[in-house]
Amino acid sequence: MTTYLTSFIISFVFVCAVTPALIKIGKKFGFVDQVNQRKIHRGAIPRIGGIAISIGTMLPILHLFIIFKLRNIVDIETTNNMLLYFGGGLAISFLGLIDDIKGVNAKIKLLFQTVIAIAATQHGALIQSLPMPWGRLELGFLGYIITVLWIVCIINAFNLIDGMDGLSSGITLFSSLTLAILAIVNGYLSVAVVALALAGAVTGFLIFNFNPAKIFMGDSGSMFIGYILAILSLRGQSKAHAIVSILVPIIAMGLPILDTTLAFLRRILRHQSVFMADKQHIHHFLLSLGFNQRKTVLILYSISISFTILAMIMIFNNNINTFLILLVFVIIVFVIITKLGYVEMIYGRFRVKKENSLEKHLENFFIDRIEFAEDENLFKELPIKGFDILDIKGENLFSRGEKDKINFFDISARRSRIVRLYWTENVPIIGSRESAMLILMAKILVAKFAPISDEEEKILLELIENSK
Repeated sequence: MTTYLTSFIISFVFVCAVTPALIKIGKKFGFVDQVNQRKIHRGAIPRIGGIAISIGTMLPILHLFIIFKLRNIVDIETTNNMLLYFGGGLAISFLGLIDDIKGVNAKIKLLFQTVIAIAATQHGALIQSLPMPWGRLELGFLGYIITVLWIVCIINAFNLIDGMDGLSSGITLFSSLTLAILAIVNGYLSVAVVALALAGAVTGFLIFNFNPAKIFMGDSGSMFIGYILAILSLRGQSKAHAIVSILVPIIAMGLPILDTTLAFLRRILRHQSVFMADKQHIHHFLLSLGFNQRKTVLILYSISISFTILAMIMIFNNNINTFLILLVFVIIVFVIITKLGYVEMIYGRFRVKKENSLEKHLENFFIDRIEFAEDENLFKELPIKGFDILDIKGENLFSRGEKDKINFFDISARRSRIVRLYWTENVPIIGSRESAMLILMAKILVAKFAPISDEEEKILLELIENSK
């Protein structure tokens, strides 16, 4: 227990001591996060705080390695752990630091993340098998692919969720404490030490990072955190409690994983590059509801804490059915994505036409009777500055007004037509009533500016289906 507490204290004290100096250095040399359309902070804030987090986390690891060295108990596993945490952690943090200072292309970052993840598989971070009702399923080479995908996804999950003062730091604290407890229960000393070192580092950093933030962790911090948590989740697995060891990290890191999954889903549905940034993450939606930064962060903390509690129950109560815990987790996730409008977005994107329904008759009634003047400002009473009409392949059929690469929302007007609305501000929360009216508006726009008959659409869809 003393070793665990020492690990937390060393990293906490180091980060508290170093961060003020990093704030001064960041301002002096211009290593700051400038305000732009994707940012929600005000003023130039230093973005090199990840240096403190990464080094602060590494110090207890180095301390433990020196103790093992002096006691002459350094074995292959200890060496692998050093390469995993120290080598891989500093490598990913250095990549992030370059991105913070000079900027790195997203595809190049992904390539380096993949290389680092592959290297990790060669030093003990590997999913070799999965628990099944009939026993363990050996994965063979597929295990390497799954492991690399897991590490890269968690790195980017924490990178994407780092969009608000104190958000990533707080969620990391809850996740790392959960993984530390899982490691202690499973008897993995090194995993618990690293997890508590990370917890101490982000706790110290949170003092300066909570709203209003004096410093940001930047990519050097968020990617480091994602990498370390991914490795901890792999190294903390126990064959005796295989299902728990796999599910606990997923639940503990549920919020970043969910946010990243929704981001990829959102961009794919909009025929948008998955590398293109937008301003529609979960915290952006909460801000659009009128919550300030602090309340938004506290709401997300509460969600993360609820996931942590579920993970803790799974660790300490073997008598409780794992299925019930998963069911609660799934219900919470479903409520979140429903409130964010993703269920309606998916339904509106793929739903089939209702033949001879009252809805269809009403739509035709309004569409036939609404006319637009050529020079009319269509959206003068709405926070919309322009729109595109896209076909099913994402090709532009008609445009009017201004565009915005970030603040837009797609509506499925027909099975072969998508209307993309460009908002003057953040994309607002869209409930069921707003969704119904927007769908009607989108169908009117399609009917007036890019019409297609039912027969033509049927032929088009058949051609596309046959060409697959």
